[in-house]
Amino acid sequence: MNDPQYLDPEEAKTEEAVINFPTLALDMDDKSLLHLINTRIKEDKDYYDKINLDKRRKILHDYWKGNQLDESQMEPWQLKFVDNLIWQDLETRISIAAAKMPDITVIPPVDDPVSRERALKIEKALDIRINNENIRRLIKDGLRDNNLDLIGVLKVYWDPNRGKNGDYTYDLVNPKKISMDHTATIPHDGYSADNMETIYEWLEEPVAVVCAKFPNKAAELKKLLNIELENSPRLASKMKYLEVWFTSYDKDGKPIEGVCWKYQNLILDKVKNPYYDWSGVQKPNGKTPKTTFKNFFDMPRKPYIFFNYQNLGESPIDDTSPAEQSIPIQRAINKRGRQITEISDNAVPKKVFSGNFITKDEARKVSQDPNESVWLDKADDVNKAFTTINAAPPSPLLFQDLISLRGQVDAKFATHGITRGESVAPQQSGISKQITRQGDLQIADDVVEITVVRVISEIAGWSLQMMKSMYTEEHDLKSVGKDGEVTTLSVDQTLIDDGIGLQVKASTTDRTKRSADALQLTSAKTIDPLSLYEDMDVPNPKERAKRLITFLMGQMDGFQSYQRITELDKDPNLNPAQESNIAGLGKEEAIQDIQSIKEGKPIESQGLPSEEYVRTFMEFVNSGEFNKLDPQIQQRFIQHINELKAKVAQKVPPQQPQQAPMQAPMQQM
Repeated sequence: MNDPQYLDPEEAKTEEAVINFPTLALDMDDKSLLHLINTRIKEDKDYYDKINLDKRRKILHDYWKGNQLDESQMEPWQLKFVDNLIWQDLETRISIAAAKMPDITVIPPVDDPVSRERALKIEKALDIRINNENIRRLIKDGLRDNNLDLIGVLKVYWDPNRGKNGDYTYDLVNPKKISMDHTATIPHDGYSADNMETIYEWLEEPVAVVCAKFPNKAAELKKLLNIELENSPRLASKMKYLEVWFTSYDKDGKPIEGVCWKYQNLILDKVKNPYYDWSGVQKPNGKTPKTTFKNFFDMPRKPYIFFNYQNLGESPIDDTSPAEQSIPIQRAINKRGRQITEISDNAVPKKVFSGNFITKDEARKVSQDPNESVWLDKADDVNKAFTTINAAPPSPLLFQDLISLRGQVDAKFATHGITRGESVAPQQSGISKQITRQGDLQIADDVVEITVVRVISEIAGWSLQMMKSMYTEEHDLKSVGKDGEVTTLSVDQTLIDDGIGLQVKASTTDRTKRSADALQLTSAKTIDPLSLYEDMDVPNPKERAKRLITFLMGQMDGFQSYQRITELDKDPNLNPAQESNIAGLGKEEAIQDIQSIKEGKPIESQGLPSEEYVRTFMEFVNSGEFNKLDPQIQQRFIQHINELKAKVAQKVPPQQPQQAPMQAPMQQM
């Protein structure tokens, strides 16, 4: 029944509105916006103070550094003993988890040769930007922060001063300089910041830089900072201000992502999320123009990526970590180690002298030198003048307890001695060692699946979003392959097709196991040289394989081929243009020419078209995407293919096409 008198009072409470404050919005006046920001910060701080976040972080950092003893509670004679297993095991754990970068696959929007080739090019671009030592270091540092600060944070942002045309970059954010909506949870599906209504970060930059960023508020900011002179040296000093990313909603409930910056009670600026194309570009589509947006994301997102692992869903902060769980055991390890050392020191026999026969000065001269002798000229019985008192050595129970405690910490981190590469007890069987190591690696794989794969997925997604929304000019990406070959890719926003997808999976390749398997296959003579070198991860695998084959065939030509590839790999009389004509136009040139025809640009490829070049054109014509093109463009494709077929048949290199840019194609009636 709907009558309020029949409602259970407790049930009614659960259905009450839980929002105490309205959401932040771009159309708010500055005073209201400041009030809400300060209110949100206080609410979140109260919650994080309630769970003792700052204190727990300080303890975790101290224990990782080895600052584990309260010397005020120790006697002056006590040994300051620390056996820092938390540092040792945590560093091993994150090294294993970050050792194998996940595999990234770009899925084309449609299954045709052009889309597949464009997707492969994007995949290569992502591999250059992500599969490198810089990102691997960020992953390791983020995993460490996740353990010691209960959350790790990466931020993506556009740097206009990076490169010729500006570029995006990723930075690790100090967790102590960032906070977020404490009521948010980390979603199981989607990006880790999707459920966060507010994220605020304290930035620190020179005053001059901040004034340049916000010129409309530069005068007010200088006034607040008591800077009167235009060339004041205080402009070089650093100031702290707040950056706030927030979600608001329009009247239809559609989210609007915004960001603002404030210093004290001054709003420096407020704008929509700058990393999302809100306006789009209108393109002809019959009678009604179609708006196309340069976005990979289907919704705007806050530019933060979070590391989480052991989270109960009560807040964005992890509820605990292996490091925190190991602190009580670490205390006991330090205590047992100190006890064993002190008892061992006290087990040295104590010398006892009789004052009737030996003076204090003489007693002080007695040392531990095994060749030293003591001369007594007055005592008729040496035991009356000098003797020793023996002390008991440490009990074996202390050693057993210490070993057990160390094993417990290793178990919490899943980094036993066999996993760290240490020698273990000889009585442990080979099967037992393998089971222990396999169990540790399974936990490491779990960290990779839950944390690392997700972070790399978000990094890859943000890379595509930044490229598609911000790469208005071409950006050259370069990498050096294992063969020493320099690969250069030119990428701009037009390369990223609408509807492409991403798939990120944990790498199944274990370098050690792969090398061992390759050597076994070599013994069985069931692997080729190139695959062997690739599996063993040696540099220049193609060159090594080529040299091996020519060397093995050396008796057939007196090792002339081997000498040629090791000294003169190329014919010195052959110029680059001749090499290009011999190679002919291949699949890559076909992909470029197809894209040029689609965009109404002239074809710039020169050289003899190969059959593969023609086949690629034919595959595109038979694809579904070709049928969606304007008839004029379709006819241009067919005309070009017919010309190519004739030239291939005649084996005559084509001349440079004098093709003018086509006008915008007419719409199909």
